[in-house]
Amino acid sequence: MDGTYLGSSGVFRVDSMQVDFPLTAAHISVETSASADLDDVCRWLIECQANPVRLDVRDLPALGQGTRLRLALPITAPRAVLSSLTLFEDVDAGGCLLAGHLRFVAHPTEPAIRLSFSGRAETGMASSAIRRQAAHAARELLDVIAASIERPSALRRLASAAS
Repeated sequence: MDGTYLGSSGVFRVDSMQVDFPLTAAHISVETSASADLDDVCRWLIECQANPVRLDVRDLPALGQGTRLRLALPITAPRAVLSSLTLFEDVDAGGCLLAGHLRFVAHPTEPAIRLSFSGRAETGMASSAIRRQAAHAARELLDVIAASIERPSALRRLASAAS
């Protein structure tokens, strides 16, 4: 029986000789901590918003390819910052690899922040091997982001200690 059907797992097509099931997007949720404050986070997000951040294979070895990171302008609250994140393949018309949102939450008494990513691995990821590495790549991405945010605050602390 030929046709297109809507099932609980999405739309699929049944042909007399072939069954195509859609690739589903895997939900990913990872978190880490960073030694920074929310001012550092906002400054970093605003700087990165205008220009996509290029990451090479050394930054995200789980993906095994270069990527471009796009971030939206931050939404702020008294102890939190939220921004959307999209990670693309680093080619002219690169497909989307990861999409979701970043959440930065300040501890009420500690100087560290909690950084989390919640999103999905996109079906545009080139191979199933890369899709299986998406959660690991998201963890690596958070580590890269945390290190990028921590660098300026560490430099400011050193400068203020010297003066």
